[in-house]
Amino acid sequence: MSAYDYIPKLYNVRFEAPEGGKQSEEFFLADIDGKPTRFNIHDYKSLYAVPWLYDIALYHTLSCETPTEMSAAIKGVWEQNGVDPSQLRFLELGAGSGVFGHEIKNTLKVPHLVGLDIEPNAKLAAERDRPGLYEDYLVADLTALEPSSRAVLEGGKFNVVGMASATGWGNHIPVAGFEQGFALLESGGWFIFHVKPQDPDPECIALNDWVNEKISSGALLEKYRASHFHRESSGGGKIYYDVVLGIKA
Repeated sequence: MSAYDYIPKLYNVRFEAPEGGKQSEEFFLADIDGKPTRFNIHDYKSLYAVPWLYDIALYHTLSCETPTEMSAAIKGVWEQNGVDPSQLRFLELGAGSGVFGHEIKNTLKVPHLVGLDIEPNAKLAAERDRPGLYEDYLVADLTALEPSSRAVLEGGKFNVVGMASATGWGNHIPVAGFEQGFALLESGGWFIFHVKPQDPDPECIALNDWVNEKISSGALLEKYRASHFHRESSGGGKIYYDVVLGIKA
């Protein structure tokens, strides 16, 4: 039984042969209301507008395992470090439709979870497909926070800030967003994310440099780093990311 069996199989999804080597160039067809419709896998506005479509394409069709891989790694590290999940306040960045949030609440047993995404349809999808998952869900740009959003985030007193599948490729959280997320984390809190090492994408290179600087400067105490399967590519290959957990000094 798959951990994602709760996601309904509503559409027939067929991926095309990739147009190039970039993850941002993957397209698929899905039958929506009986009509074949073409989508880019990173066109979140269009994908989240259709109930469960993003989750079906990623978790059923491309066998994405990042949410469960990350939650299993986090659970193991927290158990080794004597962390009590009931005391955690988790801010999930790039929360999307809530599939990682589902694991945060149901596998990690974190009671307080706030989501944030720059795409309004992400909040729509999370509230439509997973009602009640988040205590609050903000639509905001981390690199240019409005005063009202900043007040909510700074008042959240988050001791965990984490994200999954929200890095690189020009349409995810940039380094400036990571810096803002790190600033919102309380000292002694957990910073959790994944990053693709040795990738030519400029944002992946910049993020790896940012992580290395945070660790070498002592601002982030690395507690765990390991390669984990992310998902299959539409070309049939396998994509891996490093899952990183650290404590903010």
